[in-house]
Amino acid sequence: MLKSDAHANVRNQIGSNACHRMRMEGRIPGVVYGHDIENSVVELDKRDLDTLIKSYGSNALIDLHTEGSQNLVMIKEVQRDIVSNHIIHIDFQKISYDTPIHTMVPIRLVGKGKVESSEGVVQQQISQVEVECLPQNIPDSIDVDVSILKLGNPLKIADVELAQEISIMNNGEDVIAALIKADKKMEESEVEQLDIAAEVLFGEKEE
Repeated sequence: MLKSDAHANVRNQIGSNACHRMRMEGRIPGVVYGHDIENSVVELDKRDLDTLIKSYGSNALIDLHTEGSQNLVMIKEVQRDIVSNHIIHIDFQKISYDTPIHTMVPIRLVGKGKVESSEGVVQQQISQVEVECLPQNIPDSIDVDVSILKLGNPLKIADVELAQEISIMNNGEDVIAALIKADKKMEESEVEQLDIAAEVLFGEKEE
């Protein structure tokens, strides 16, 4: 698990107008919370924050320095503008190396080339899973081998083997990926297109 440093300033103003001014000035409002600290509102330089997330990911362990104090935190939530996708707010959660936490970890499929053909393709149904472990044991991703997939025999959460110190919280019956017939995928796509066309025609009649 990667670790980084970040610096934040305590915010003296709160509210939507104050947050809007911060963003216009290149700063991002945020909050720091945890079970043994008082919630505090902070602001970070936008460029520094963008670089941190791009370089270390959203699951990085962060030594957050805030005007004389330092806390080990993780990013709990990133809010982005729905149009520009720019970060508009960030939440940090204080953590401890000896206390397990829950977080989301991406799934990476490996071995697709060994099983896919003109007759079958791998369809991924889950892109990330929730895990419980100590912060220092959080994996950057979970690699899932799909080279053993067969038609009608999907790969489920219960089939994934992880180190003993990591637990997956998802339902064991949840399907991660399945091998499906190529023509079936085409048929489903054609059905979807027909549904869309029907909606368009229906909408025109309604007008």
